[in-house]
Amino acid sequence: MSKPSETIASFHEMKFAVVARLSEGRSPEFRSHRRMSPWKKILFNKNEALRYYRAQAGDVKAAALIDTAYEKLKQDLQPRCTVKRFRCSVCMEQGKGCVVLDNDTVFHSNALARYIGNAKELFLFGATLGSRIDVALRRMAVTSVAEAGAGQAVAAALIETYCDDCCNLLQAQLPEGKKLKWRFSPGYGDWPLEEQKILFTVLDCAHTIGLTLTESCMMAPVKSVTAVMAIEDVNGTVTENEISKCQRCGKTDCEFRKKYFL
Repeated sequence: MSKPSETIASFHEMKFAVVARLSEGRSPEFRSHRRMSPWKKILFNKNEALRYYRAQAGDVKAAALIDTAYEKLKQDLQPRCTVKRFRCSVCMEQGKGCVVLDNDTVFHSNALARYIGNAKELFLFGATLGSRIDVALRRMAVTSVAEAGAGQAVAAALIETYCDDCCNLLQAQLPEGKKLKWRFSPGYGDWPLEEQKILFTVLDCAHTIGLTLTESCMMAPVKSVTAVMAIEDVNGTVTENEISKCQRCGKTDCEFRKKYFL
């Protein structure tokens, strides 16, 4: 039985560009650029990669393909993230829910408005594994279709784990009584994918982490994530952060719905 996860050291630079508005109208906007140690331990969750690969429990061949793909990809990891913090409010505009930031940015989505709820602050977040992963995945696709599929699964698991790691660091910066909610991305629910363009502009993704957006709102590098994360008050009850992503999602027939490989 193979190990469910492995920790590796991969060269990268993780930069936070945090915009904090502590008191609207009184405190100036400031940016805090934080640089992590150039060697960052990244957890590889093999079980998660196997799930993305749609492998069956005990599939030795699939596990071997995942291991091979991981070995080929790990040296090409260049994970980077950028995040900005804003005050926010929820309102209705022409019968549709809206989320308004304190820099006058507006997102239009009933689902996003429900997600924000009573939260007064949020983070805008962007992360990528870097362009070298895209090149490596294309190279693998030329060699083997099966290996290419395994590579896609490994990269998907790595970007998810990296985002979780970044969120844990952000959570550690929050005062007691505050907690990050799960990541809510453009295209989820009724939040138009086109509003990805607004998020990219506010985060300045191209300059901060080398992440760009095509006219059809596809991200490049592909293995990247953008999201909103509300900052909620902890009231002693179970929050959405403590519920699995698959439990939150209403798409019960999803082929990637969580499975556990023993």
